Amino acid sequence: MPRRLLTRARLRKAVPWALLVVLWFVVSVVVGLLGFANDSERVTIGAHTAQVSPTFDSHATLDLGAVLPRLRLDMNLPLGLGVNLDIQETDATNLNDLLQRDALIASQPDGEIARIREVVQQMAVDNAVAGAGSGLLVTVLVTTVWAMLGPARRRELFALVHRGERRVQHRAVVVLVALLVTVASVIGPAQMRQAQAPPTAWRPLGELLPEVSFDDRLKTVEVASGFSTDGGVGVIRTAFETYERSTEFYGQLRDRVSRVGGRIRPAGEGETVALLVSDRHDNIGMDPFAAEVAKVAGAKILIDAGDDTSSGQSWEAFSINSLAQHFKDLKVVAVAGNHDSGGFVEETMRRNKFTVLDSKPVEVEGIRFLGDSDPTRTGLGSADTPGDETTGEQSTRLADVACAQAEDEPISTMVVHDPSSYQETAARGCASLLVSGHLHRQVGPDTKTVDGRSVTTYTNGTTGGAAYAFALGYTLRRPGEVTLITYADGQPTGLQTVTAELTGEVTVGTYRPLPA
Repeated sequence: MPRRLLTRARLRKAVPWALLVVLWFVVSVVVGLLGFANDSERVTIGAHTAQVSPTFDSHATLDLGAVLPRLRLDMNLPLGLGVNLDIQETDATNLNDLLQRDALIASQPDGEIARIREVVQQMAVDNAVAGAGSGLLVTVLVTTVWAMLGPARRRELFALVHRGERRVQHRAVVVLVALLVTVASVIGPAQMRQAQAPPTAWRPLGELLPEVSFDDRLKTVEVASGFSTDGGVGVIRTAFETYERSTEFYGQLRDRVSRVGGRIRPAGEGETVALLVSDRHDNIGMDPFAAEVAKVAGAKILIDAGDDTSSGQSWEAFSINSLAQHFKDLKVVAVAGNHDSGGFVEETMRRNKFTVLDSKPVEVEGIRFLGDSDPTRTGLGSADTPGDETTGEQSTRLADVACAQAEDEPISTMVVHDPSSYQETAARGCASLLVSGHLHRQVGPDTKTVDGRSVTTYTNGTTGGAAYAFALGYTLRRPGEVTLITYADGQPTGLQTVTAELTGEVTVGTYRPLPA
């Protein structure tokens, strides 16, 4: 006769463990959910500092303060998950400047959305861990007390409870009634008291501005009704016009890349293509354009030659977040420019898993890179401030590193921000290709032979279309340039520029082979 898998003895042994698992699970979920629902994080979003709090109203709600209206957008997430953004201080000097920044950032929100999602996910993970730990603690305490009592004492307690069963039932009823009275006394008055102000009424943005045709992203946006909404219609219209002009201009640039795609040389068999950008200066509007160029060319690497921001301040994290989001499928090799100084930009790059060059050779996709961030510090509109070394001293130090490499592991590409920082390496012939930015205009490619080795220097024009140190806007101040670099066997073999013109047209340069 076959043995039964499920017996009464086995059930008696399994039930305590099952109850402990259920106890752990219930405590973990309750503690985790309560912690998550009451959690918040202070972060930099766009041009503001903001307090991010998870909610369960299925909306992303932006509280813009007392003057501007609140906005909300349906999230369509499971369990009714949402988020509340309490927008707080900014370093903008006036309302018009603030609105323009916000509208332009809103036209390319992917980086900030990803940042908010990352913050909420981290809060969820932290509270899940805290909940699991609390559940484990309660389970251990219950198990410990159970073991300390022992079988004999547990039988005594069981008998005592059954002997006084009627008395226990009476006491339980009294306790239950007391709990109900307490809950009613806490909740009841608030429910019976007449509301002093009506609940928030929400209106579609299209109802507020009926004369405007909204894109799909804005059709679901709702605005809190009230004085700030009605009185701020002109402000909202101004912000929307900036948003619309930015979306239209940069959207057309991105779309036109596909029209000229036949002139962009794609990666061939055995080749690796990298996209070089520099001097974006906060102009995240150019990121979809640059990403589309990289896609058409089949690029695997993004090389960032610095000056992604204008002053290196924490509110400019949106620029790095945007770059990380648009090039999330590419490996990013980066240095910080003189306008990125202070350490915050490099920290944000590393948090987004960029390979930030720091004077040590690194290999990415079979290509050996060397470089370093710019030592000079320059704020928005301020003069240069010397760092720990000059660009000339940096140039000598990097040349020493490059020239010390083994003959079978030479430096393929040096990346710096200021071309002055690669001059010594170029003069000694210790790298095949040396790239930079900083000048806001294209210089080169210039190739010369040093000790029988070909050395090419190249300076990329401003990708952000910056005339000075600030490029964020609904149009370009200068042509925006990116450069495609083709590699074979880890060595550079050709360059090709793609330029966004002030007219909104896209110009593709001639592919220039580099000598072996």
